Amino acid sequence: MEIDDDTYIALTVTCCLTCGLIDFYRSKRPSRCVTVCLGLLCAVLLAGNLQRSFRSLATYRDQLQKKVDKMTAKVNDMLCQENWTKFETSCYFVSTVKKNWTESRQACIAEGADLVVIDSRKEQAFVNGILDARQNAWIGLTDSVQEGVWKWVDGTSVTTTYWQPGQPNSYNRNQDCGEFVQESSLGQWNDDGCFADQVWICEK
Repeated sequence: MEIDDDTYIALTVTCCLTCGLIDFYRSKRPSRCVTVCLGLLCAVLLAGNLQRSFRSLATYRDQLQKKVDKMTAKVNDMLCQENWTKFETSCYFVSTVKKNWTESRQACIAEGADLVVIDSRKEQAFVNGILDARQNAWIGLTDSVQEGVWKWVDGTSVTTTYWQPGQPNSYNRNQDCGEFVQESSLGQWNDDGCFADQVWICEK
């Protein structure tokens, strides 16, 4: 059971008074008991002050950490490295060279990113806008693990889709990677052979 500072002080004062009364009746002068009690009272008061100071410092530290975290998040939201484009809380990069799907993903990972995962209409429109007209680009979409079950590279299922009419058709069961096809409105997706070389889009 915890005893607060006031209780400690009350007990210590009681101890001192008891010792003082005993001493008074015995010898009419203070003894070692009173001295010990007074020392104990000082120790209790000091410990209480230290505990309160520690709690105040801990609270101040937590407040500072929250401010640092908030500022860090703001800085991260504002900045993208050179040649990357900002959209909402992510940064995007469109390559200028062409690679197959696997090599494209490796290039993104080397930059601390991954192939783009599109999970909203706004993001679909944004990606369409950063590609050149009629340009095709690899995105983070594949059914290579299980034929016909399309997954994003982060492991999430595909919910909203923008497939071209009749797609995905997995022609000859050899089209396991998703590509973005730039068009005048939102753009569309198509399945293609992962071995094809084309530009890619990273997101981080």
